[in-house]
Amino acid sequence: MSANSKPDQPQLNFKGQKPPTKPATKKQRSDSNNTSMEELTNIHSQLEVMTDSITI
Repeated sequence: MSANSKPDQPQLNFKGQKPPTKPATKKQRSDSNNTSMEELTNIHSQLEVMTDSITI
């Protein structure tokens, strides 16, 4: 692609200081552990049974 670069164009020279970059840290989200829908329904029905037995 050097055919369309103009010879009279000055070469860019970046002399500024780059800000220090930190490595990205992935934050673990509480809902990202891929709980299957079946598991959730299981827990839900267990909770329903528990709360039903608690109610007077």
